[in-house]
Amino acid sequence: MDPHVLVVADVSSSPQDAEKFGPALQALAQACRTEPGCLSYDVFQSIEQPERYVSIEKYTDTAAFAAHRDSDHFREIGLARVMPLVIRRDVQMYGPTSDIPAAP
Repeated sequence: MDPHVLVVADVSSSPQDAEKFGPALQALAQACRTEPGCLSYDVFQSIEQPERYVSIEKYTDTAAFAAHRDSDHFREIGLARVMPLVIRRDVQMYGPTSDIPAAP
């Protein structure tokens, strides 16, 4: 069984903050990709709502995700630059399941 942890974050800013929200999210993603436990970190912008983004993050395990949340760049970019612009946030964490067979 694959112990990886998948995190899906759906976040929005106000429409007037969309132009600075995207670059802040991209800066955070770029910094997070350097973390030893981060396997991938992709950010997608809604086609219909430019102020809405979804990030799909994959970490080696829950400890790696905890280290991510405790990193300097998470505090400096995520908490200081991204979070002040957020008006809606939904973060979900997913782990492996033995109930669903792996894809071929």
